[in-house]
Amino acid sequence: QLAGMWFLVSVASRCSYLSEHSHRLEATAMTVSVLDGQSLAISTFRKLDGMCWEIRQCYLPGLAGTHWGCPLSFPGRGHGSKVDVVVGETDYSSYAILYYQKGRSISVKLYGRTSRVSDAVVDKFEQRVRAVGLSEDVTYYFPVYGFCDSADEFHILD
Repeated sequence: QLAGMWFLVSVASRCSYLSEHSHRLEATAMTVSVLDGQSLAISTFRKLDGMCWEIRQCYLPGLAGTHWGCPLSFPGRGHGSKVDVVVGETDYSSYAILYYQKGRSISVKLYGRTSRVSDAVVDKFEQRVRAVGLSEDVTYYFPVYGFCDSADEFHILD
């Protein structure tokens, strides 16, 4: 049910890159495809230095039993580089709130089926952000214009 196009609306994270470069945020969209009934292929389109990039990732099913929902893992490179992803809340037709955890660091992302979501969904997202100890100081909203339709370059994260 997550398959299809999603637009990145907002991210809450203590990531130093985001705080230092928040004035340069670009519209970001992703396409989710189901590979084998469980694994997800994520194709993210975003601009970087004026060029459209496609970043391809594969998320594998993780361990069950989390209280947030269905966990997935992105197996990164190096020791401790695995990123766990959990769908915290979604209605599949208009929004999805995802949690990303790498080590002890957690981020929360809000995606919409369109580049704009309702105020009620934004309120839900902000409540989830506060619930994990993040604040509005580390919450960034992405532009709703300037999306890439195709990629000038692509990169596969493995």
